[in-house]
Amino acid sequence: MMCPSTRALFACAFLATVISAGASADECKLQRVASLDFTENGAIIIPVSLAGTSVRMALDTGSPLSAVDPIVAHNLHLIEQRIMQGAMYDSAGEPFTYIAVVHDLGLGDMHASSVKLAVWPSPMGSGDFRMGGTLGADLLRHFDVDIDFAAHKLSLFAQDHCPGKVVYWTSGGVAVVPMHVVNSGHIIVSVKVDGVPFDALLDTGSTFSHLSLEAADDMFHLVPTSPDMTKVSENGGPGGVPIYRHTFKGLELEGITIANPAIDIFENLAKARQTPQSGSRISDADESGGNTDMVLGLQELHRLHLYIAYKEQKLYISSASAPTVAAANAAATPASTTAAAH
Repeated sequence: MMCPSTRALFACAFLATVISAGASADECKLQRVASLDFTENGAIIIPVSLAGTSVRMALDTGSPLSAVDPIVAHNLHLIEQRIMQGAMYDSAGEPFTYIAVVHDLGLGDMHASSVKLAVWPSPMGSGDFRMGGTLGADLLRHFDVDIDFAAHKLSLFAQDHCPGKVVYWTSGGVAVVPMHVVNSGHIIVSVKVDGVPFDALLDTGSTFSHLSLEAADDMFHLVPTSPDMTKVSENGGPGGVPIYRHTFKGLELEGITIANPAIDIFENLAKARQTPQSGSRISDADESGGNTDMVLGLQELHRLHLYIAYKEQKLYISSASAPTVAAANAAATPASTTAAAH
């Protein structure tokens, strides 16, 4: 299999697993190709093997590219290649200038060689919040991504199955939310906040959900001086803008309602400047990058069980709870294959 030499290379390295697993599986049977325990610390943190070393990386559906911390890249003696400066930026507007080559990257039993990761411009957090990198849409969009917050389990499934035949974790009701995957890999879903519809970016790389100050003013007449707006940071937003917080009555996704969501509100510089607006998201300077007035982050998402079907462009969601007996009996069979090197 020939892989592109740019950002799709990371995902392509894993694609052989999907092809080999799907070809031997019954057409309508889910085929799990990876299963990983995760922890939550403002992000979904999973163990990833880089060059034989276990590294904590964040699952980031809001980033088009997977990336590595510069200190980790240095300590692992990864080969770095210079890229065109100004093509990508981090959440602070700093440009990416290097790509690191990982000779062996492992997710559970899957391994791939010669994987390219963007090198973050500056260290990714500190102390308990320190991360070794992020796994972005370049990898994730080639799988079905199942996030079980109740069990703290991340599973990747092959996409070669019958449409809609993915609900294995419960016999109860599941909402099916249409989603749009833009060229950059960002996921856009329709939500309602206190009955007002918004297109929202599904971003597991953002700790909090947030709304642009412009939309808050236009739709809810909320401004920084409103009595029910609380300033939570003087300069914590992108570009050093102040962050405010407002508790709404409800956030709805296809009939599932999250009560009393506390949503951060700040000026949406990203939409105007085409630079990132939250979390660890990377933005492409020469394409949309999925900028929206609203971002749906972990504060709300962790109350749900999420099954992201990139190929179907559907999001299957239910309340985050322990699986039923029927769901346990219908659990998917783990795949025994490993990824070929490309």
